[in-house]
Amino acid sequence: MALNPQETKLVRETIPALRQHGEHISTVFYKTMLRDHPDLNNYFNAVHMHSGQQPKALCDLILAFASNLINISELVPKMERVAQKHASLNIQPEQYEIVGKYLLRAFSAVLGASMTPDVKLAWTKAYWVMAKMLTGREANIYSKFENWKGWRKFMIYNKKNETMEGDIVSFMLKAVDGKALPSFMPGQYVTLRLTVPGMKFAQLRQYSLSSAPSPHHYQIAVKRDQGSNWDYQDDAMTVSSAATSASEGSSIGSVHPGRPGVVSNSLVDDFQEGDTLELTHPAGAFCFNTNVDSSMPLVLIAAGVGVAPLKSILDTVVEKRIKRPVSWIQASRHDAPFRPEVEEIARRHTNMKTKFFKSRLSDSDVLSYTSSFDDDFLTVTPDDLYLSNSSSEYYICGPEKFMLQASSHLSRHGVKPERVQFELFSVGSFEMKLD
Repeated sequence: MALNPQETKLVRETIPALRQHGEHISTVFYKTMLRDHPDLNNYFNAVHMHSGQQPKALCDLILAFASNLINISELVPKMERVAQKHASLNIQPEQYEIVGKYLLRAFSAVLGASMTPDVKLAWTKAYWVMAKMLTGREANIYSKFENWKGWRKFMIYNKKNETMEGDIVSFMLKAVDGKALPSFMPGQYVTLRLTVPGMKFAQLRQYSLSSAPSPHHYQIAVKRDQGSNWDYQDDAMTVSSAATSASEGSSIGSVHPGRPGVVSNSLVDDFQEGDTLELTHPAGAFCFNTNVDSSMPLVLIAAGVGVAPLKSILDTVVEKRIKRPVSWIQASRHDAPFRPEVEEIARRHTNMKTKFFKSRLSDSDVLSYTSSFDDDFLTVTPDDLYLSNSSSEYYICGPEKFMLQASSHLSRHGVKPERVQFELFSVGSFEMKLD
C-alpha cells in the first residue's frame, strides 16, 4: 500500500495542522478508543496515560514517521525500539486495525473539511505503511520466542536491597514450570504484569534484566518511585475515603491511577520471596552483541536504576571472557547500587577501570534541576571515557535528561552518534531526537 508522490504531498501538507493540535488528537483518540475497547487499558501504563505522556507518544510517532515517508529506510533503526516494545507487550496485528480506525477518526475531527477523501486515503496508506513495518518485524521477533507465548509465571526466590537506603531492590526469579529459560541479549528487558489492588486493569511495566543470561533464573532491579509534583496529602485522602473498595488486607489500598510508582512500590513493599509474577519473553533494542569480536574500549555509563542493563552487559563480558578494555562510570545521588560487585570485578580484571560520582541527574525527577552533566562530570577524565580512541563504544542508561546530557557531552568531545547506544522505556518523540 505504497503512497504515490501526490499522496505523500497531501500527507506532508497536513502534518503542521495535526501537530498543532496534537494534544487534542491524543485526548480524543484514546478516550474514544478505550471507551469502545476497554480491554485495551490492560496494555497501557496508567501513570503515563494520566500524565498525557502515552497519548502524546503515539501521536508524535505517527507524525514523525509521516514526515519521513521519502526516507523510510532511515527510520528502520528508530522503529526497532517500538517493535521490540510491542513484542514485549504481546501486541497482535488485529490491534493495529483498532488503533488505525480511531487515530484516523481523530485526524478527521481536527482537519475538518481539509480531510478530503484523497487526504483520508493518503493518511490511511501512511498509517498502514508504518503498521506493516511494525507487524512484520514483530512477527519476526515472535518467531524467535519459540515455545514461549504470552505470559509465563515466575517465583521470587531471592530478594535483596542493592542500596543502603533500600530504594533499589533486586529480584531473582525462577520459572514456575521448571523449564530452562531462553538466553537473551545483555541489556534487554522483560515486561511484568501485575494486578494492583484498587486498580481496575492489569498494570504492565518493563524492567531490565540485571545479570548475565542463565537457563536457571532471571534477575531484575526495581527502584522505589516517590514521583514528582505529587500531592501526597490529597492521595492519602483518596486512599482513606476509598479504603472500603480496596482488596481486603492489602497494604496498597485504593490507588490513584496517576500516582507514580504504583507498580514499583508495590513490588518493593508487598512482594516477598515465594510470591509469583508474570513475565513476557525478554526483548529490547538496547543490547550488547556478544558475537562481535572486538578489541575496542567499552564504556558503560549508568545513573540510578539505569545501572541494571549495564550490569547485565558487564557480567556477560566477564563470563564470556571478552578481552577488551572496559570503563564503568556510575552516577548516583546516594548509595551506588551494585558497587561492591562492580569493584570486585574491577579488582580481578586489570583491563577494567571504574569511576563513581554523585549527581542529582541520577534521579528520575530532574526536569527542574538546573545543574548540567558537565558540572557533575568534573571528576570523569577523557581517559575514563577513552576519548582518544575513535572506535570506543558507549552504552548509556539512566533518566532521560541524564542520557541526553551525557550524549551531548560525548558529542562535544567528538564522539559520533553511531557509537552511542541508549536505553529507555518510553516510545515516541525521543526516538526521533536521536540522530
